[in-house]
Amino acid sequence: MIDFIIKSLNYIIAGVGAAFTWLLNLLPNSPFATPAAPPNSVNLGWLTWFIPFPTMFLHLVAVVGAIAVYYVIRVAARWLKVARS
Repeated sequence: MIDFIIKSLNYIIAGVGAAFTWLLNLLPNSPFATPAAPPNSVNLGWLTWFIPFPTMFLHLVAVVGAIAVYYVIRVAARWLKVARS
């Protein structure tokens, strides 16, 4: 009887895992998932395995871009007298 319960639970867990995998496959691929290095860049080999410089650079560009957009919107809002201070 216990073998039946264990096998049933294993099938349920496998089914939930398959459903979760299917749902995740519906999402688009992340641009930050694979490090994109320029074609003529220096290959740092094992060092980029420990410290992923291309990925860090992409994240830095995204954060700085978001901050730049914030400041542009803030200046435009001040010009339109929407923001007080």
